[in-house]
Amino acid sequence: MTNEKRLTCVIEKLAEKLELKNYEYEFRNIEETIENYFGILTPIILKGETKNGVWSKELIVKIPPHREILRELGVIEVLYGAEVFVYSVLIPHYKRLSKFDLNQLFPECYYSDSTLHNEVIVLKDMCKEGFRRYSGERFLDADHINVCLKSLAQFHALSMILQHNVKNIGYEKIVTPYNSTYPTQLMVALRNSLSNHLDSFKNTEYGEYYSTIFDNFDDIVDNNTNKASRLVYGHGDLWKENILFKYENNKPVSACILDFQTTRLLCPAQDVLTFILTSSETKVRRNCYNIFLSTYYDCLQRTLSQHSLDPDIIYSKNDFNRDLKTVAPYCFITTNMAFSLWLGLEEVALIQSKNVCEEGNEKISAILEYKQIMLDIVQDFVNFGYVPKPKSVE
Repeated sequence: MTNEKRLTCVIEKLAEKLELKNYEYEFRNIEETIENYFGILTPIILKGETKNGVWSKELIVKIPPHREILRELGVIEVLYGAEVFVYSVLIPHYKRLSKFDLNQLFPECYYSDSTLHNEVIVLKDMCKEGFRRYSGERFLDADHINVCLKSLAQFHALSMILQHNVKNIGYEKIVTPYNSTYPTQLMVALRNSLSNHLDSFKNTEYGEYYSTIFDNFDDIVDNNTNKASRLVYGHGDLWKENILFKYENNKPVSACILDFQTTRLLCPAQDVLTFILTSSETKVRRNCYNIFLSTYYDCLQRTLSQHSLDPDIIYSKNDFNRDLKTVAPYCFITTNMAFSLWLGLEEVALIQSKNVCEEGNEKISAILEYKQIMLDIVQDFVNFGYVPKPKSVE
């Protein structure tokens, strides 16, 4: 079935759910269609009549890409199951419990389905609400990072509020924490990405750290949740392409969070640290790291207090700081693959670089950049107290 036929079927189901009569739709500029690793995003305009009058919305329809290997390995089932859970279960709970408006934090979902071969999510196009994608370079500046961390803190706080008020919402299998054997293909990809770059670090100051991460992969992944102070329904893959910004006077003032395919129970510090590592260049991270942490935790604290919860009991500052050290090795693993993907170095994998580097100077340059980024991260881990200093620098 072509993408257009798939979309037509989705729109028919959406119109039926909304009880739209005499509806019509059009695909907006086809050049706006975005295909990422696990989703094709198509903008449409849907118009019709309801019992309350004319209905017209600009929407984003997200469907899986045509890659049979993803179905055979169960990847589509895992990812769309998680995202549909967020929009159909979590966010309705959050809206019921929250004392602040969530319309700027998440896009409204009009239709979703995670059943086999019917996977789809239909969302409000937040770009029509004044949001837009970051237009700068690969890394975010400090202002954008702080705005994102406030939204992430609210997202985590909503999970803590829900967990406090509702003891069991079900769906445990969908959001089960990752471990060293689940999901299998992701763990294989993370391990292989480390293995492929071991030689790049052999004769460096932090070669032993890199090797230790690889050798202890299973324990690191398992301890990431087993030893955390608490777990929340986290994002799991927050970076600039999964965020939309609203601006005033050319300054970011709010961030809308997108793409919840990797949402599951995880340590809040994991989301925070991974986001900072993958979104900030070294100089910004070193100058602003403590500010970033304070921005996140202060917003988390305010949001919990606003809902009559004691932050020191729910998730204290000491808990947060301790968890940052606990999750740092796992964040290093995921960040390693993120930069390898971005720089075109993931050549043969289920999760492959979109633009694989050609051999020669292009690849040499990419390897050097990747290597420097990762070495800077380990040096920061030393400075932050997350890993001991190597013997060579003592």
